[in-house]
Amino acid sequence: MGENTLLDAGLLGRLENYRLVRQRPVPGAHPGPRRSLRKGGAVEFADYREYTAGDEPRRVDWKAYARLGRLYVKEFQDERQDSVLFLIDTSASMDWGDGDEHKGRYALRLAAGLGTCVLAGNDRLAIVAGAVSAAEPGNPAGVNRGGQSGVQAIDPLNGRRSLPRLWNRLGEISFGGGTDLPGCLQAGLQVLSGAAGLYVFSDLWDPQGVEDMLRLAAGRGMAVTLMHILAPGELNPPGEGEWTLVDAETGARVDVSFTPAAMQDYARRLGEFFRQLDHSCRRWGARRLLLDTGAPFAQTLLHTLPRLGVLKTY
Repeated sequence: MGENTLLDAGLLGRLENYRLVRQRPVPGAHPGPRRSLRKGGAVEFADYREYTAGDEPRRVDWKAYARLGRLYVKEFQDERQDSVLFLIDTSASMDWGDGDEHKGRYALRLAAGLGTCVLAGNDRLAIVAGAVSAAEPGNPAGVNRGGQSGVQAIDPLNGRRSLPRLWNRLGEISFGGGTDLPGCLQAGLQVLSGAAGLYVFSDLWDPQGVEDMLRLAAGRGMAVTLMHILAPGELNPPGEGEWTLVDAETGARVDVSFTPAAMQDYARRLGEFFRQLDHSCRRWGARRLLLDTGAPFAQTLLHTLPRLGVLKTY
């Protein structure tokens, strides 16, 4: 497989036992095409994978065994395959944090992990990242397939054979500038119009943009999960003292004295921000999962997300 700078081999091996939990589309909207992995009869061949204990012997490809000396089983799909869309916020505010706590890299690693589970389950996956660029003739959504501005799009991927492309393309994504979540979703719908599930990887610092995006997604019948990614310094600012705060997206600077009263006010405002987001989620049938980049990544992926109902073992 291709180079993977986001997930190490040990973590990939453990992910073999996980799949993305299927989400229920919002009632009353237009469901997209859904196909699901079948463990039985051959409807449409999807991929091969190595035999593991518990697999049905009748699914073993004995011709492949005769040639290669290793056991492989065939996987099949029917017309209920899920289509999943990932939206990754690449604004400058995501380009924050040191080392493993960097919000942008944490988001990309989450997308790589969840995307691996999607493709291993033989579902369909597309990814859009960034903001909408100016529209061009023949490209009304302004989709930029691999450029440095506008939306960076990864066209729909299918099956395990697409994993190297997924990892490589995610590893190429950069951060900077502003973002437009609803506009980015509109571009994503041009790439994968029938997606049943939407996963958003963002710090969500634009509540109105979140509201507008959720409204658009609900109108398309999409089940939405907000992967709300914040760094430890945002959840619990550093101690008292004189600080200069710089807006990562506008460059605006503000001198602040962090006194005990100021810390309490920050906590109050952060709570209001969370409540505003949760109100939007309830209104449009979405769910918000707060993820602290200070938590070990493997713990978040393999323990926290299964506990929250995002991943499951099989």
